[in-house]
Amino acid sequence: MMNLEDRFIRGFIAGISAGIVMDILEYLSFILKITELSYWEWASVLIFGYRATALTEVFLALMLQIFFSGVVGILFAYFVPLVTSRYYLMKGAIFSIFIWFFANAVIYMFKVTPLAPVKADTVFSNIVTVAIYGLVLAQMLRWMDNKLKV
Repeated sequence: MMNLEDRFIRGFIAGISAGIVMDILEYLSFILKITELSYWEWASVLIFGYRATALTEVFLALMLQIFFSGVVGILFAYFVPLVTSRYYLMKGAIFSIFIWFFANAVIYMFKVTPLAPVKADTVFSNIVTVAIYGLVLAQMLRWMDNKLKV
């Protein structure tokens, strides 16, 4: 059993949990044809250099994308004590949108063509889903932090 007293582990668990929620919402957006590019496709291009088509590639890309969500959760877990935990939901949403914006900037700077350009509806969907990721991340981390205080 993992020790939830460890901030690193709590951040990773919160990030993975939020990443799964984000991926489900993004998949619904993809099915509804709101977005043209899924997060696992981002991961597959960064891993393989192309959009995955084989089931094993898709699964691996999805698992690594969820892993990345966990790493972002770790960063957030260490960020929150630096700026106080007041307004944690707003901080979670802003933090996650910043990470998404930064990742997009890197994609465009390095001209990763399978990921760019995207249309406005995809950008809107991404902003909504990463903001929800940040809200879930912050709430999960807060919940685990409060469990330790009991």
